[in-house]
Amino acid sequence: MPSENRSNYKKIQVWIPLPLWNELVSMGYSSPTNAVITALQLLTTNSQETPGDSQETPMSTEPSKLKIRLEEKNASDEIRITELKENYNNRMEDFKKQMYSLDNQLRTKDDQIEKLNENMHKQAVHIQTLIQEISQLNVKLLPESTKRPWYKFW
Repeated sequence: MPSENRSNYKKIQVWIPLPLWNELVSMGYSSPTNAVITALQLLTTNSQETPGDSQETPMSTEPSKLKIRLEEKNASDEIRITELKENYNNRMEDFKKQMYSLDNQLRTKDDQIEKLNENMHKQAVHIQTLIQEISQLNVKLLPESTKRPWYKFW
């Protein structure tokens, strides 16, 4: 653009990813200025045609194709988002089912442990009772000692 025309322009600085720039170059854009002007014109106009100027590019003559590509991209993005939401909801349902199942298993195990503890306590009491009974029987069953002390030898 000639320097005398710059009075009606605003300077901006733009950083774009290299893959995007390479795509723009392959589409026929020779400078970032042309690409940015075309993009901004497409954003600000409601009609199918962009305002013509001396820096017309191949992209500025085909805004309908750009709109179609944008609509296709939006449609595919919406489909992908819907799929991701469904996948997320399905996974959350699976996780809820698993958590419910694990909770039930834990409750069952807790009940089993409690019953085992009760049985073990009952067995311990029963064993203690048996030990006491046996010790009482032993005392009663043992005969009086018939052995004499050594000093009563004769």
